[in-house]
Amino acid sequence: MQLYIVLLCFVSSVVSYNNGYAKKPPLGWQSWCSVGKCGTDHCFDQQIRDTAKAMSVSGMQKLGYEWVVLDDCWHPTRAENGTLVPFPDFFPYGMKPVIDYVHSLGLKFGLYTSVGTKTCHGGWSPGSYGHFTVDAQTFADWEVDYVKVDWCGENCTEQGHKDLSAALNKTGRHMIMELCRGKYSSQDKWGYAPEIAQVWRAHGDHHDNFDSTLSQVQAFKGKSSWSGSYGWAYGDMMMIGGEGCKNYDPMKPEHCPKQTDNEYRTEMSLYSVLSSPMMIGTDIRNMTPIMNECIFNKEVLAINQDYMAVPGKQVMSCNTTAWLRKLSNGNFAVAIPNLSDKSTKISVCLADIGWPSDRAHVRDVWLKKDTDITTMYTTVVDVHNTVLVVLSPVQDSL
Repeated sequence: MQLYIVLLCFVSSVVSYNNGYAKKPPLGWQSWCSVGKCGTDHCFDQQIRDTAKAMSVSGMQKLGYEWVVLDDCWHPTRAENGTLVPFPDFFPYGMKPVIDYVHSLGLKFGLYTSVGTKTCHGGWSPGSYGHFTVDAQTFADWEVDYVKVDWCGENCTEQGHKDLSAALNKTGRHMIMELCRGKYSSQDKWGYAPEIAQVWRAHGDHHDNFDSTLSQVQAFKGKSSWSGSYGWAYGDMMMIGGEGCKNYDPMKPEHCPKQTDNEYRTEMSLYSVLSSPMMIGTDIRNMTPIMNECIFNKEVLAINQDYMAVPGKQVMSCNTTAWLRKLSNGNFAVAIPNLSDKSTKISVCLADIGWPSDRAHVRDVWLKKDTDITTMYTTVVDVHNTVLVVLSPVQDSL
C-alpha cells in the first residue's frame, strides 16, 4: 500500500511535486570533485564517514547543511536477482552501514543513478533503465534520502524520468529526486521537472573554472519565477575552495583550486541570490580560508534559504548587470560581479532596481559594513569579486 500522498504545493506561482523535502534549497555536499580532480569521481567507505563527521563537527550541520550525496563514484554492478551492488573495493561492507552511520549523525544520504542503461563515468556501471521499480525499492530499503538521476546510456527519455519518479514515490519513502539534464531543460517553465522532482539541474556540469561558474549563472536568466519551495533549479555542485588534486589519496584531503578566492566569493554570492541549492563539491574535511568565509556565512545563507521569496533575477544597476532578489521581509538582496580585469567602482542604484525610496540602509555582506545611503551605494570591487548587499529601510532616529 502506498504510505503517503503526493501533494501539490503552490509557492511563488510554482506547482511542485511535494513529498515533504526541499521546502528550502537543499544544503550539503556532493562527491564529484572532492577526491581527485573533477571527473575522477571516486568515493570510499571511510572517506564518506569522515566527510559526514566533518560536516557535523565543523558547524555546517547546525547551519542547515544536511545532505551527503554520492555521485557516479560508488560504481555498482547488478546481482543475479537484478539488485544493485556497490563496488566492493570502495564499499567492502556494502552501502547500508555507511548510510546508517550518516543517519546516526542526524544527516541525510543520497546516491546517484542514470535514467538510461548506463551511468556517465566510464559508461560501465548500470543505469536504472529497465529496473526502475527494483532500484527504487533498493534505495528505499537502504534508507536513501536523495536520488540524483543522470542522463546517460541508451533509452534516456522524459517518460523514463516520470516512471522512475513514480517508482520512488510508490516505495513510501520520502526521497528527493534530482534531475541531472534532460528534455525539461529546453522547455518553458522547466517543462515536466517541477511535476516529478524537487531539484533539477539548470545547466550542464559545473567545473572548477570561472567561465563555468558564469555559465551556470546565465542558465537562470529569465527563469527566476520558474522554481520555488519544493522545486528548485540547481546550478550544480559548488567549487568553493577548489577541486581535488590529480595525484590523490582519499584519506588525505587536498585542494588544487582553479579559481581565485574572489571567483569563489562570486560563486557563493550569485548562487545565494538565485536560491540555487548549495551542495559543496569540494573536500570539506580540509577547510581553506575561503571555504570558511563562504560556507559559514550566515548572511549569505539567509538570502539563499528565504524560501518564501522568488529566486533572483537579472536587472541593470547604473549600466551594470546585477542580480536582484526581493526578500520575503521586503528587503532587497543585490549581487553585482566585477567581470573586468581590473578593480572597478560598482554602484547599486536604488531607482534602477525598483527600491521604493531614494534612501536605504545598506548591509555590505562581504565587507561586514553598514551605512545609510541616498540614491546609490558605491564601492570598489576587486577583479572577479562581487559586491553583495542587503537593502532595508532607513530607521530614522526620533
